Amino acid sequence: MKAIVLFTVFLLAITAKSQSLKEALYGGKLKADTGAVIRKGDSLKIKENMAQKMSDDSLKMAQKISDDSVKMAQKMIADSIKREELAIEKQKAIAAGQDTTAIVAAASAVGIVSSTPGDPAVAENAIPKDNNKIWKTFIDELSVTIKSEVLTSNKVKNGTYSVLIDYEIKTDGQVNIVNVASDPKSSFLEQQIKDRLTFNAPQLNPVMGTNGKPRVAAKKQMMTFVK
Repeated sequence: MKAIVLFTVFLLAITAKSQSLKEALYGGKLKADTGAVIRKGDSLKIKENMAQKMSDDSLKMAQKISDDSVKMAQKMIADSIKREELAIEKQKAIAAGQDTTAIVAAASAVGIVSSTPGDPAVAENAIPKDNNKIWKTFIDELSVTIKSEVLTSNKVKNGTYSVLIDYEIKTDGQVNIVNVASDPKSSFLEQQIKDRLTFNAPQLNPVMGTNGKPRVAAKKQMMTFVK
């Protein structure tokens, strides 16, 4: 549905752009910059040729703008559809308790990430101003998701679970999940949390070392869940 709306907006923009160029042309707002001077002795044919050249050049420019805009719209729609397909596959795998490693790899291969809150797709290439703030927002959202989608499974026994997450901030700001451990032990809970962390972890600022260069920073996160 989003893809259809996006495509419609682009088509309207393209049509408006082309129409405005045509109106400007035939309304006399566009003038040729040929350096030619029409004297009294020039024939009407010369004037007509100049007008035709103005028309041809302006229409070609309008067509190029339209073609480029259509290509851009098609790419954005294709990316949106692929993103939605991967998100659906991921949710099915998570619901079935399956490993989502292959899906995550497929998303990385085509340069498309999940569109769930907290991931890089929300802000494209924007770098968060504060790592602690962006990470806390992500963890808060993850906690809500785990409670509603994972703790409700009969594969998780009743009780209080302390979950320790070991992760790294790489030199490019990417988050690498090293390990997820729960107490008491629940392999299902650990895998579900790890899958979501791996697939949706946000882009962070690289951590700078004393030498002024980015370094790998080891981090820990504790989460508590009660069922």
